[in-house]
Amino acid sequence: MTHAIIDAAVHPNVRHDEDLRDFLDEPWKHRVFAPIDRYFYPVPGGQYAPRSRHQQGLPGSDPDLLEHQLFEEAGVDIAILLPLTRGLNLDTDVNSAVCEATNRWLAQTWLGERNKHGRLKGTIRINPGDPDRAVEEIERWAAHPHMVQIGVPMSSPVRYGDRSFFRIWECAARHKLPVAVHLDAGAGAELESSPVGDFRHFVEYSCFSPANFYFHLANLITNGVFDRLPDLVFVFADGGADQVMPLIWRLDADWRANLDDHPWARDQPSTYLADHVRFVTNPMEGPIAPQSWPRWLELSDAARLLMYGSDYPHWSFTEPGELLPDTVDQRVRHRILGGNAAELYRLESSTETSRGGRDDDRAEA
Repeated sequence: MTHAIIDAAVHPNVRHDEDLRDFLDEPWKHRVFAPIDRYFYPVPGGQYAPRSRHQQGLPGSDPDLLEHQLFEEAGVDIAILLPLTRGLNLDTDVNSAVCEATNRWLAQTWLGERNKHGRLKGTIRINPGDPDRAVEEIERWAAHPHMVQIGVPMSSPVRYGDRSFFRIWECAARHKLPVAVHLDAGAGAELESSPVGDFRHFVEYSCFSPANFYFHLANLITNGVFDRLPDLVFVFADGGADQVMPLIWRLDADWRANLDDHPWARDQPSTYLADHVRFVTNPMEGPIAPQSWPRWLELSDAARLLMYGSDYPHWSFTEPGELLPDTVDQRVRHRILGGNAAELYRLESSTETSRGGRDDDRAEA
């Protein structure tokens, strides 16, 4: 039996910052929006992995280089492309237009003729602050053979369990498209990076801002969204797996005593995770000591909830062979490196084809 490696967090870029305008309609083509590189919390050592740089454009903008570094060098079989947009913009129409242009660019540049091998899968970017256009955009791309999920930013004026978003999640569930939540560039008119104000240093932002996923998750559970939409899955694609269990246990502790406050959430909060929530790995997570990893992964229910993501081409780019120490059980390793993603994105048959009969040894590297 082969074990395909699926990279659930690859972030392609346009070749040059302004190239996205080629995919925008008027009047948005000439409107002002944020650049690609982050303005808030710039990475002290540089935003991108040195290996991903090339002379012809931004890191992550060359499909040939990306495929070489991921497929040939890192041993990845399938890459889930999750393009970031330009952060929040105060103009809702501009936000929606940037998402729509990003989808056109992704479909044409990455998922079209060059993707005959089918090893690149895409994400439909939407603006959840514009529900009508968000639903239209999902409907426009849901039938595309290589679009496998919907992408939304972590930063939002309203938590994602709010009823104003329900028709978006209903549309996603109807098409069986997971919803991926990721910190979105840090380049636009971002909201505060934590519930108690903005961080001062990059290390604070990088370590702790993924915890904001929990406010969305708790709101989705207590508002009964998962009860009403049994096929809906949220993917928190920028870390947070190491924090979910202590936080969800707190919600469990007070759930039954407060059922009159949210009677539509019928089950204990932690029981929603297996059917409705996945996390993508982050290199800043996990114990320092290799011998502590098996127990940590067990407590985190990683064999069901966690999916490998390289974060290519960013500074935190992690190859699959660098992610897990040798102390991790092979069954858990295979689930994290590809099994969970294959099931979520329904890629079982295409993963076999992509490997072309190669053996198991590489997946165990």
